[in-house]
Amino acid sequence: MSDSRELCAGEMRFAVVGTNRSVLYAAKWLSQFGASLEGVATIEKARALASAPLAILVAGDTHLGVAGSAAVTEIFLWDFEVERAGIGAFACAVSGVSAVIGTAKGAPGFMPAFIPEKWAGILGASLALSLQVARTSKSKMPARRIDVSAADVLRANAEQNSGNHAGVPYGWRRNGRTAVEHGGVFPQGFFRCRDGFVAVQARSRQDWQAIIAALDNPEWSKDPAFGNPFKLSLDDSKVVPLLDSELTKYDRNELLDRAIATGAPLAPVLSFDEANSRKVFRPNFVKQDGGLNPPFVVTRGS
Repeated sequence: MSDSRELCAGEMRFAVVGTNRSVLYAAKWLSQFGASLEGVATIEKARALASAPLAILVAGDTHLGVAGSAAVTEIFLWDFEVERAGIGAFACAVSGVSAVIGTAKGAPGFMPAFIPEKWAGILGASLALSLQVARTSKSKMPARRIDVSAADVLRANAEQNSGNHAGVPYGWRRNGRTAVEHGGVFPQGFFRCRDGFVAVQARSRQDWQAIIAALDNPEWSKDPAFGNPFKLSLDDSKVVPLLDSELTKYDRNELLDRAIATGAPLAPVLSFDEANSRKVFRPNFVKQDGGLNPPFVVTRGS
């Protein structure tokens, strides 16, 4: 990859069998990287292609119980779980992610816009691209079957984020805009300011003091009871109203300027259009029609 973000993908050819969402998303992203894709009606026909593809991408939901082949790497993509047909909403439920989506006293929810299937697809596409890297570097990669399921992808995220500061895995819970147990340090979450919200993520005593400094060291912050962010994370009922009252004195731009000056871990929450207009994204990240460009400029040279 050069400074111009060019990525030489070489000649990549994949066979695609089936049409669940995960495999279609994987095919979409592979095509953006310059890969050649051939839709094949059955796995048997894909395995019998005269010129073997780099890998066969299989919609697992419609190929239950099919064994892998030793001739070519096959990536089975599942919208739900391995060897279980279903959709991303089911993956949200079994992974535990649904437990934190929705209102505090409402029913569990699920991720929007087919995000579980998209994650499974992008992981499958990444695995497929890694085969090209291995071939280019002349690494010996034996053919194998690889299973990617939306449920396993979500489980990995849920298990990573559900542990508390003591290393004890508690279940997630719907608790508004504040991180589970605040990561053991206060404050962590989204807090209202004059014109929207700001994200605050303290990880140390120094971070908490920088936040206080950004707010001009209010009188209440001199009370020793509010000096230890680790203790405050255990019970924030008294400090949250005080912090809220300070943050609402400023708009997002003012708080960002103050955070830059003091080193406080605080940043404005922006909509996509706001972030784009402020040039938060790299050049050419957004197309003229509002869509997104791939992260690299792909060339097809050898």
